[in-house]
Amino acid sequence: MAVPKTLTLPAIPIRDMVLFPGTRVPFVVGRSASVRTLQLAIKAGDHLLMLTQKDAKVETPGQDDLYDIGTLALVESVIALPKDYYKVGVKGVGRVTLRRYDDSGEVIQAEAYLLPEPSQQAGVPLQPFHQAVEAFLGRNSDASRLLSMDQIRELPLGKAIDTVAGLVPAEVKQKQEILEQLEIGPRREALMHLLELDAARSEVDRTLDEKTRQRLDQDHKHYVLSEKMRVIQKELGKKEEKDESTRLKDQIEAAGMSAEAKAKAVEELERLEAMPPQSAEATVSRTYLDWLLALPWKALAEERLDLMEAERVLDEDHSGLDKIKARILEHLAVMARLQSDPAGTGEGDDHAPLRGPILCLVGPPGVGKTSLARSIARALNRPFVRLSLGGVRDEAEIRGHRRTYIGSMPGRIISLMKKAKVRNPLMLLDEIDKMASDFRGDPSSALLEVLDPEQNTAFQDHYLDVGFDLSQVLFLATANVRHQIPEPLEDRLEVLELSGYTTKEKLAIAEKHLIPRALEGHGMRNLGIRFEPAALEKLVQSYTREAGVRQMEREIANILRKLARHTLQPERGEIFDPIITVDRVPKLLGPEKILETRAEDTAPPGMVNGLAWTPTGGDLLTIEAAVLPGKGLLKLTGKLGEVMQESANLALSYVRARAERLGLKRDFLDTVDLHVHVPEGGIPKDGPSAGITLATALISVLTGIPARADMAMTGELTLRGRILPIGGLKEKLLAAHRQGRKAVLIPSENARHLEEVPAEVREQLSIHLVSHMDEVIQLALTRMPEPLGPEGPEGPGASAPEAATPPASPGPARENPATQ
Repeated sequence: MAVPKTLTLPAIPIRDMVLFPGTRVPFVVGRSASVRTLQLAIKAGDHLLMLTQKDAKVETPGQDDLYDIGTLALVESVIALPKDYYKVGVKGVGRVTLRRYDDSGEVIQAEAYLLPEPSQQAGVPLQPFHQAVEAFLGRNSDASRLLSMDQIRELPLGKAIDTVAGLVPAEVKQKQEILEQLEIGPRREALMHLLELDAARSEVDRTLDEKTRQRLDQDHKHYVLSEKMRVIQKELGKKEEKDESTRLKDQIEAAGMSAEAKAKAVEELERLEAMPPQSAEATVSRTYLDWLLALPWKALAEERLDLMEAERVLDEDHSGLDKIKARILEHLAVMARLQSDPAGTGEGDDHAPLRGPILCLVGPPGVGKTSLARSIARALNRPFVRLSLGGVRDEAEIRGHRRTYIGSMPGRIISLMKKAKVRNPLMLLDEIDKMASDFRGDPSSALLEVLDPEQNTAFQDHYLDVGFDLSQVLFLATANVRHQIPEPLEDRLEVLELSGYTTKEKLAIAEKHLIPRALEGHGMRNLGIRFEPAALEKLVQSYTREAGVRQMEREIANILRKLARHTLQPERGEIFDPIITVDRVPKLLGPEKILETRAEDTAPPGMVNGLAWTPTGGDLLTIEAAVLPGKGLLKLTGKLGEVMQESANLALSYVRARAERLGLKRDFLDTVDLHVHVPEGGIPKDGPSAGITLATALISVLTGIPARADMAMTGELTLRGRILPIGGLKEKLLAAHRQGRKAVLIPSENARHLEEVPAEVREQLSIHLVSHMDEVIQLALTRMPEPLGPEGPEGPGASAPEAATPPASPGPARENPATQ
């Protein structure tokens, strides 16, 4: 066997083509490295190595991106093109196998072995090969112009195979397989397989062309006959038959429309028949009829009112929210009773509408309002459609545009009914508190008809101009802030408050829902990834501050993305470890994003912890007070609203009125100024519930007695020292628990709302019910101030209050009348 000859030549990587020995191919060179290599090849003797890329999209291929078998080529022509491109004509000389590829310099050099062409074996039958090639040339006119059977018969078998392979239309990978066959027999078999595929593809193309031609002939024949029939009928005086009109009439009859809608549809169809088909009015009428016919006038989803199944679905999709789930199940129970009681309001109708309140889920973002609606739809086996009302300010979004306008369309209510395809979907009115109004109308007023069971049996959309029955639709609404819902709209809703989750609930949600869903979404379900409870708790406390779990879901996804990279790039030194421990969380997510203000043993005088309600849940509000030399001025900073400023002035008046009882001189304010600051000054703050916190801060800084650092408080203060109830108690206590406070002071009148607070929070917090400011002073300060003179019985608080008032047993929760 001959020893392969070693070559060191310029090399050019080529894309989307394979060069065979003995064939000539033109191609364009444009990459700068390839242009320089071509110029070197021309100077060095016109020979170069042609190596096909595995992936044509790679711009700067290395040796791993090229096939090992290539072709030694002779440059026969070079034509300069605009923009430094060159058209090159080359001829294949022989096969080479690549040994080394060097593209580190100005030009590309390669070292390869020139492979000898094997000799043809005697006795090999050539007739099948010649027949297959002759058939190929017969069906491929382009190839037959370049090659004839006489030329094939004169060539040695190896060169004949290479010549034909260069002309067969096939993928680069298939042609490369033929180039890599060094023996004649396997090379011929590979080409024969390629010719068989080409024959099959040509047969499919021929069949499709024949069927297309027959279809065109049929269409032409039908058109000619139709035109002749139309002319004959016109000559005979007969009315031309309208197949389209007949079809539309049949659809109107079968649609099950109301009498009003059917009469309108028939009237519109008669108008359409009288119009020229090409007129713009005909298009408007046809679109209107299409909308009427597309609506579900009688189609109903097969509803499933199984309370056990509904409870299972709700528990499967959501952790916690027991009170909300119970109210939803009560709602479904009433619907089930209406269906099963033939003597009730349904009067035997299996789909009697529930003329009760429409549920509105109110809570901060990320607590599961929208997903609850999806779960209810799944439990009831009803289609789910969602109407996003955020930013909607045009009444036409709800009711549609009248048909007098060009391009008018129905409103989104009717559009969603068309999408649902049944009369009884579950329709979610999302972000109902985010609507606005302007000169174009008030969409919230348009929703009044939609949500009123007495009116929505014949909802009037401006575009349809006929009544459509929405009474079978189960409406649910969501909102973030209750007081932003328009009052007439709120009057038609039963509001269910969804407050934030406790840490324990968040951990359960992460374990049961967030982590499995994230593993599925990142393709990492089978890698054994596990989050330790301490790691999840670290994630909740140091990387998310929210009432819901959306940010937590994002942080879990962030960790999984990093682990996915560890599995694919271990050489970077990142060893994949499926167990997420508390120590690994900062390494994966970086420094802590939220530094919790944890309870300390002591706090400086003037610093007191308050509690605030926000649209995203409760929060801790630290209030700082300082005494400065001055003339009795009170300075307030921290972007405080008007009501909160009044609370600060009221607190100061209370302190001045009880100065001697607090160990202060009556003229203590003559020589000092007071500065009260609420940190995070860029965030607006308002409301009266910080009254006792402001008063405690002033008393603490003036007496020099620190307040308890592990205690937080909330309550509205009056001039006489009484403490009035506040709103948002659950959210505030959740915030105190989340921030690590041990004790809280709340107004006594809020005791009835304690049953809304999770038992876990009530057990871990020492909750004190207070009704007067004297009780707050005794509980909040580390020691009582010493009065300057004897105490007199002038008003509430003259006698020292008893020890901390124990929490009252919570009564039934009712709507909180206090300003939040």
